[in-house]
Amino acid sequence: MSHSIGTTRVEDVMNTVSLTVDPGCRMDKVARLLDEHDVNAAPVVDQRGVFLGIITSHDVVEFESTRAEMQTELNHGYQYNLARYGSGSPLRIPGQHFNEAGFNMTRTVKTADPADPVSSAARKMCSSHVHHIVVLDSEEKPVGILSSLDILGLILGEPVCRSPRC
Repeated sequence: MSHSIGTTRVEDVMNTVSLTVDPGCRMDKVARLLDEHDVNAAPVVDQRGVFLGIITSHDVVEFESTRAEMQTELNHGYQYNLARYGSGSPLRIPGQHFNEAGFNMTRTVKTADPADPVSSAARKMCSSHVHHIVVLDSEEKPVGILSSLDILGLILGEPVCRSPRC
């Protein structure tokens, strides 16, 4: 039996945040944390727990695919252009941070309120071509992540298995 994405609230379907990442977390550790927690995305938060961006398995793959080229440029004393790597910003920054979550995270993230209808979040995901919406509380702290798989499970009326052992 299917359920209505127009009347169901985001908080009824979202995955409660079990993992957050510090912007200074090295990318090799980010990859391990995503694997250990069996998730594809984690909010990046500041020292107070306020949302800064999201780091996804896609960001990890993108980092790994450009890491050697970035390191070569740095070894030759160049600074690198963020328009080519990481955030896509045209700024130039010193090279020591290219391997951290804060550099590689997605900053322009679609967010939702826990009480929003799932249909609203789904529209945001489709229009932005993203697979995750970060759910924030009134203090801008992440309380959940809604994935495209969560929405599909709602539509099908099937529970979403979050473990490879299902």
